[in-house]
Amino acid sequence: MTDILSASVRIATPILLAALGGLLCFRAGVFNIGLEGMMLIGSLAGVAGVIWSNGSVWAGFLTAIAAGVLVAELFAFASIRLRANYIIVSLAINMLALGLTSFLLKAIFQTTGALRPPVINKLPDIDIPLLSKLIGKQSIVTYFGILVVLIVRFVMRHTHVGIKIQSVGEAPETAVTCGIKTDRIKTVMLLICGALCGLAGAYLSTVTVSEFTENMVSGRGFTAFTAVAFGGSNPIVTFLVSLLLGFAEAAGIRLEIMNTGMSPSIVKMFPYLLALVVYALGTSIRNATVRRKSGG
Repeated sequence: MTDILSASVRIATPILLAALGGLLCFRAGVFNIGLEGMMLIGSLAGVAGVIWSNGSVWAGFLTAIAAGVLVAELFAFASIRLRANYIIVSLAINMLALGLTSFLLKAIFQTTGALRPPVINKLPDIDIPLLSKLIGKQSIVTYFGILVVLIVRFVMRHTHVGIKIQSVGEAPETAVTCGIKTDRIKTVMLLICGALCGLAGAYLSTVTVSEFTENMVSGRGFTAFTAVAFGGSNPIVTFLVSLLLGFAEAAGIRLEIMNTGMSPSIVKMFPYLLALVVYALGTSIRNATVRRKSGG
């Protein structure tokens, strides 16, 4: 049981990081489904940083965060400065990431398909007494993600900054009337989202595995958006949904290893089917809540 819980947490970590970034954007009124592309750019940047620093994972993380912020700045310029549609910009970011990572692999590293650093100094997993007996040793990135959950919850519920962010998302015209710089807040939330997605991508390519492969994010950005859609303004719920989605993927991998006779294609569908169910359930609950509050 500990093994599958440990795997669930590891798999959920990049989903959680990206989902928290998406949640901040959502609360500021930015509909960002470009999490997938930001993560993919971060995955390549993470491995590139490791190579350029002769094996430092920390350098990989920093490079990935910088790359994620750069992509987020592009998103902000197109959607906030130029007033382009959020969904169109998100789709463009996702498609750009697919093409750009393939191009950079060949242009900079003279390779195609995959990129593996010759040396990588992996970070030791953290052993927390009692907790490690349940979920095993985990990366420092995992515990950083949990810390971000708590920070986001505190900021949104107990600070003036959180009130401003939510007012920008829920009543932008009123926020402008009150003197709140809505464009600045949206841009900052996008930049934070880019940083978290970049780190999530680097986690995939330097912690989960030790290489970058084309399209290695494999839909995890869209899975993260499912956690955002269900969690809404609650980072704790987003965290729990991320864990559930991580568990679904871990269970699918376990079923493949056990050779149960089920088709591998069906097994691989489990996380995405669950994501679809979670998204539909979250939308239904949110609509019911809105109707109840409006007296319908």
